[in-house]
Amino acid sequence: MRFGNLLRALVAAGTLACGLPAAAQYPDRPLRLVVPYPPGATNDILGRAFAEQLAREVGQPVVVENRGGAGTAIGAQAVATARADGYTMLLGTGSTFVLNPALRPHNLSYDPVRDFAMVSIMAEVPIVFIANTQLPARSLAEMVAHARANPGRLNFSSSGIGTSLHLAGEMFARAAGIQLVHVPYPGSAQAMLAVVGGDVMLMSEVVSGAVAGIQSGRVVPLAVTSEARLSILPAVPTVAESGYPGFQALGWYGLALPRATPAALVERLRAATNRILAAGAMKAQFEPTGLIMLPPRDAAEVERYLEADRERWVPLVRALNITAE
Repeated sequence: MRFGNLLRALVAAGTLACGLPAAAQYPDRPLRLVVPYPPGATNDILGRAFAEQLAREVGQPVVVENRGGAGTAIGAQAVATARADGYTMLLGTGSTFVLNPALRPHNLSYDPVRDFAMVSIMAEVPIVFIANTQLPARSLAEMVAHARANPGRLNFSSSGIGTSLHLAGEMFARAAGIQLVHVPYPGSAQAMLAVVGGDVMLMSEVVSGAVAGIQSGRVVPLAVTSEARLSILPAVPTVAESGYPGFQALGWYGLALPRATPAALVERLRAATNRILAAGAMKAQFEPTGLIMLPPRDAAEVERYLEADRERWVPLVRALNITAE
């Protein structure tokens, strides 16, 4: 062997030898979980509960950092440009990885495929269609019949244009062949007040945000958008069982790392996350709030979930010609 080749081989061997202990000892310092929302809401509570569980799994603290704003884009950008060493994670959402790229095709500061390695799809966020108590409808079928008898006169509120709540209403209107007029509000609280007060007749809202109004009788639940009924609203049927087989419209939370993170570290975090999901403690904590904690998934299953979600939402966004430029 020539000296140059020998030297290169020795350098390569030394590099590998130096790299192995670092990988073997990972993590050897605290990790950071970026939650792209302000403190206090369900997404933040979920992130902190997961961080606590993950800290037990990996033997290091997991620090939650709230980076809210721009529909999760600020937090996503912070992680996309972070060092790809396995120590910075993002608790992203369907908006982060699917809706934002469709709604902002020309001015998004990150690319979900180029910039992120998906670790896990952790939880789903079901939506419930609710009605003002004065609407002559106590079921989805009755609402559809009323909408057909009054074309273009039935309106629904949501927390904003291009949100999963807005798009869920549009998706159902298309599935049912009815006209619904969307009335966006700055947030879910204002949208809920509008439907309670009769300014609008319908609303699409996350289950956790609608439960209090349903239980108090201020609004009427028509159907949930999940695959199966929810333990928190057992008497409320799904859209699918109400005559629209296969209908689903769900938000979700997923864990991601910067794309260049070594595959071995991605798999270590996936294994740790899957152990947490399998243990059931988070399911017991969050199922009563209206979240659906999901079973463990391997890398291929995570990618299939993402692709199915893109196929569900992206064509709808394009058909509605909605942008958030």
